[in-house]
Amino acid sequence: MRIDAGASSDVGQLRTGNEDSFLVDDRLALYAVADGMGGHQAGEVASAVALEALRAAVASGQAIDAAIVRANSAVFEKAATDRGLTGMGTTLTAVIVIGESTLLIGHVGDSRAYRIRDGAIEQLTDDHSLVEELVREGRLSPEEAEVHPQRSIITRALGIDPQVEVDLYTLEARTGDRILICSDGLSNMIRDADMLRIAALESDPRLAADRLVDAANEAGGEDNITVVLVDVLEAPPTAAPDPEALAAASPSRTPVPTPAPEVAVPAARERRSRLRTLGGALLYVLPVLVIVGMGIGAVDYYAHHTYFVAFNGDQVVVYRGVPGGILGWQPTVETTTELRKSALSPAAIDQIKRSGKGSLARATQIVANLTLSTTTTTAPTTTLPTTTTTRPRTTTTRKSTATTGGP
Repeated sequence: MRIDAGASSDVGQLRTGNEDSFLVDDRLALYAVADGMGGHQAGEVASAVALEALRAAVASGQAIDAAIVRANSAVFEKAATDRGLTGMGTTLTAVIVIGESTLLIGHVGDSRAYRIRDGAIEQLTDDHSLVEELVREGRLSPEEAEVHPQRSIITRALGIDPQVEVDLYTLEARTGDRILICSDGLSNMIRDADMLRIAALESDPRLAADRLVDAANEAGGEDNITVVLVDVLEAPPTAAPDPEALAAASPSRTPVPTPAPEVAVPAARERRSRLRTLGGALLYVLPVLVIVGMGIGAVDYYAHHTYFVAFNGDQVVVYRGVPGGILGWQPTVETTTELRKSALSPAAIDQIKRSGKGSLARATQIVANLTLSTTTTTAPTTTLPTTTTTRPRTTTTRKSTATTGGP
């Protein structure tokens, strides 16, 4: 069995920041989606912390369900150390390949895993949400659940409590299977039948993921949208063994007499010796060149996918790159803003200096918050808390983003 995976994520049409995160790790054969929740970028922090802890736990040899429990602890502990992150949480749905054809799915929350096989789509995970529990109890129909005003309320998430229960599913994969992992920004906007139709338009999982995200945006894009597609492909054929080599290795075969050594003229012998020496050198040099090339590529990717907010004279600017540069890659101006250092409060200036580096969405959000704080002078500040509904022995959390300073 061979795996080919692709992913796509987008902020959607209504949100200002993307609190979703995804993981595609071919080395660990680990693929996941996390949908964060909590105001003031806490959701973005929660989903990123969860996936980082998940990857580290799996890399250390932990089973997928134990790794998700460790991710829950990481989010919970992170929130406990920062009052600004109190109450943050995240969903997490992860798929890992075990052995030759087994997939394990670990799941908490209302992100989903589907299987596409033989022209049909099947939801593999159960949503930990209020409306889905009502559907399972027969108190709501699936059609009613799709438009229910409380469909965003989830009953289980990482980071809310010190302990979490993880759903674990075992799946025997077949060649041709496509596993779809997504946040509810996709499943709330597109029906399962449409997911199947759109996914079938592209054989490349990366292009198919892009198409699904585009479709959710076209349908309204009411939330962040993240899709990971994992294709199960036929393993490449194994080279047929050399019959002569097998015969030579067989102890039951009569040994073949060794021919007399070839008598080569000195020039020919020297030429072969040089070739052997060159071949041996290449065996050592080529891996080094590959490693160096990979390192340069990784640094280039990091330098060109990292952003930070800083001052350019009196102007507030969003830079692409790493502060101070890295191995010759110097930061470049991504966006100039209308904010001026001279118009900012000392607290805002200090916030920019301590903001650090991160994603473009994070840098954009910092600028938006600063712009709002400098233009809003009379409107009172209102913080909408994360809504928590308590049901018997079940923690219920509404995924929402707190807003500050007006509608």
